[in-house]
Amino acid sequence: MILYFSATGNSRWVAEQIAEVTHDEIFNLSVCCLKRGVVPESVKNAVVLGVVFPVHGWYAPHVVANFLSKLKLSACEYRYAVCTCGDDVGKGMNRLSGHFPLNAAWSVTMPNTYIPMFNLDTAELCHQKISNALCAVRSIGRDVLLRRNVWQVHEGSAAWLKTYIVNPLFARFIICSTGFHVDEGCISCGICSKSCPVENIKMVDGNPVWGEDCIHCMACVHACSQKVVQYRKTTQRKGRYRLADYL
Repeated sequence: MILYFSATGNSRWVAEQIAEVTHDEIFNLSVCCLKRGVVPESVKNAVVLGVVFPVHGWYAPHVVANFLSKLKLSACEYRYAVCTCGDDVGKGMNRLSGHFPLNAAWSVTMPNTYIPMFNLDTAELCHQKISNALCAVRSIGRDVLLRRNVWQVHEGSAAWLKTYIVNPLFARFIICSTGFHVDEGCISCGICSKSCPVENIKMVDGNPVWGEDCIHCMACVHACSQKVVQYRKTTQRKGRYRLADYL
């Protein structure tokens, strides 16, 4: 059984690739558990459970961490987590394991999507990261089948500082809806609203309106076909990421 949480598609793809090896059923955590408020019985009774999610500021998105910390698994004998990241994950997996004990953990490097702070990776680098990731997730799938206790996480430099000092500051002062807006050219298609994994965007009179539950995943920015959804002035002259362009 694999639960995944994904905004721009990287973590969904990783979950799908692992499932191809393990032949597990996968569930979209955002749809099944967060939006509907229901945990499927097959998840509660899973003997082996994997969780795949993106790293946000060197930790799991708070909606994922909160959900996992409350998840009751009566029959689970082996639980693992796989996080996707543009580079490193700090001590994010260690911190998560304090709320959701893990038998194994991996990080998988995928194209960077947090364009308020960074530029998009070049097309060449995106292709290379995805090619490397495919090899990595197949290896992860084999380890899961054997229930190996593996901890292959790229923490990077200043790992503790990033996760335990920078992340809380990031969550307190940066992660909010303030700054999201639409430039001229919006066609009222609603794809930004549909792409939001936490249902934080509503269409009002043909215009997107952001609520108070933003997690800064940038799904709405990347999904906009007209490239008019922006975050402050930091995304206006930057590209947009679509995983399908590199598969």
